[in-house]
Amino acid sequence: PEGISQYGSWAMSASLVNGLRRTILRRSARHGVRMMGGHGSPEEIKAGMDWWKMVTKYSLPLVGVALVANLYLEMTHHPHEEEGPKYSYLKIRNKPYPWGKG
Repeated sequence: PEGISQYGSWAMSASLVNGLRRTILRRSARHGVRMMGGHGSPEEIKAGMDWWKMVTKYSLPLVGVALVANLYLEMTHHPHEEEGPKYSYLKIRNKPYPWGKG
């Protein structure tokens, strides 16, 4: 569009963000509280805290079982000792290494 410099859209978005910030600060100053995740009555806050405690209590044993299963699978895994076929075109060294070996 004509009349907008290369920084025009940036200035417009910055002014929108600043306006939104002012609105939020005005609202929070009006109510005397900060806008954080703990709005609601004390009962709602306690219910949310109890829900997260329950989620933690039941998910940690599942994570522990997964940890033990993964540890068992890692410890019983046998390394691959055999190398593949020795093809003549593998590991060709036509040029000596810079440090003199090869």
